[in-house]
Amino acid sequence: MSYVSPDAVQIRITPDGICFIDEEYFTPPPGVSLNDAVLAHLQLEAAALEMPVRAVIQDEQAQYTTAIQINTDGTSNPLDRNAPVTASPSLPQAAASPMPLSPPQSHAVDPVPPDRPYEPLPEPYRGRLATICATANHNRFVEASRAADQLLAELSAEFGADHLYTLAAGLVRADIAWLSRDFQYGLKSWVFIARAWHLHLGPQHSTTVRAVGNALGCWRRLQPSEATESVPYMVSFLRDVEFPDSEAVVQTVYERARRIALAK
Repeated sequence: MSYVSPDAVQIRITPDGICFIDEEYFTPPPGVSLNDAVLAHLQLEAAALEMPVRAVIQDEQAQYTTAIQINTDGTSNPLDRNAPVTASPSLPQAAASPMPLSPPQSHAVDPVPPDRPYEPLPEPYRGRLATICATANHNRFVEASRAADQLLAELSAEFGADHLYTLAAGLVRADIAWLSRDFQYGLKSWVFIARAWHLHLGPQHSTTVRAVGNALGCWRRLQPSEATESVPYMVSFLRDVEFPDSEAVVQTVYERARRIALAK
């Protein structure tokens, strides 16, 4: 019999499709479904921690709660439906399959405005981005990072730093940073991406809000000294984007800083 520990990752999808992971906003990359993005996030977590990750998923849209375990090799399996779970004592069977890091795909939900084309990237950039994803999937993070940085530099020079083509590569580079536990780089990447989506789509758009959540996820994983040093940076960012409940999130940043100071 499998059990879900009290510190299992808690995932909640609200009736309107907004996702929270451990009470933080979570955003999938444009072109990736929410379910696939959540699974990929858990796979990244298991790879980064080098140990299996267990999660309770409460989907208020589909009206079910389930528990799964993500293994370090990216495979996943449902946990015993009769096991005691923090969110619910009765779980339906669920199946999950590994989803590799992949370049953006076309999508119908929450689309980017048609006057700002996002997908597909023009060749040869699209093929290079796919190769970078494949390299990262083989845990060759240094090589993948270098290739992604070179691609970003070229896209920025040709199209601009906040063009949607450049952001497409930036999303992959941010994922590589997460996989390699480079949360400082991941934080800076997601802050830049969130600011860009803020300009493209506005502060209320779910894509902007979820990008902010990814930045927060990286900040929460910084070492205490790094997190403390970056508090002004985070507060300035959160107040600039002015997403829903941004001031409440600012207070959570200050609260963590206070806890770090008390622990010294």
